Amino acid sequence: MERTDTAAVTRLTATAVGCSSGLDDAIDDLAATGGTSLRYDSTAGQFIYNWQTPKQTGQCYLVKVATADGGSIGAYFKLK
Repeated sequence: MERTDTAAVTRLTATAVGCSSGLDDAIDDLAATGGTSLRYDSTAGQFIYNWQTPKQTGQCYLVKVATADGGSIGAYFKLK
């Protein structure tokens, strides 16, 4: 079932990870930029979150989204 309502998202986390290894230390604050928040773009068929990333060039993160039904999905990012 495709989720399109932001109310279905119960948690949004980012964890610093080694770019070629396992998990390192967690980030306490996953802040959005410019007063934005999690939203769903029905035209693009995707959720959008403008993450204010830490200023750590080359650092890698695992960003996870958890949903009310117990599901979750994650993606890896490397800061430039």
